[in-house]
Amino acid sequence: MAALAREDGARGPERGQRGCEHYDRGCLLKAPCCDKLYTCRLCHDNKEDHQLDRFKVKEVQCINCEKIQNAQQTCEECSTLFGEYYCNICHLFDKDKKQYHCENCGICRIGPKEDFFHCLKCNLCLAMNLQGKHKCIENVSRQNCPICLEDIHTSRVVAHVLPCGHLLHRTCYEEMLKEYVEVLETAG
Repeated sequence: MAALAREDGARGPERGQRGCEHYDRGCLLKAPCCDKLYTCRLCHDNKEDHQLDRFKVKEVQCINCEKIQNAQQTCEECSTLFGEYYCNICHLFDKDKKQYHCENCGICRIGPKEDFFHCLKCNLCLAMNLQGKHKCIENVSRQNCPICLEDIHTSRVVAHVLPCGHLLHRTCYEEMLKEYVEVLETAG
């Protein structure tokens, strides 16, 4: 099987290989910013000196027949399913994880949708068990995680809501607790 040729000279995934470490998908995105083909926006952003605007993606390339076509869920040439889930706003293709597009967040979230509500003040989708039981902080998700300093709103890592209302990535929170316990154990 031949590897897909990309315009940047790099080698793409083997023909028929689905996705990357981030997403399971049957197509490559044609980046409107540089006209290069990448499996996902994260792979693009890791290799380029600029970010791919997912909302501006208009074309994809099928991993099987290599036809470049308008972004859609299924290949118009060979009927390859590009993703069990497809959002025509975010141009997210992936296996089904019960995703849904939140109009208020402006991006897709992992659901199922009925397990979440959008807090208009926090401007974030939160688990139903937090409805009426969390401290609202206006636009709290539009800040970076105070541990890793990476964006929380668009992160693929679940956010942990602290009692004070602030957010951390759940993985950062768990690592912080683990280190705190280790410090206590060595001190005591």
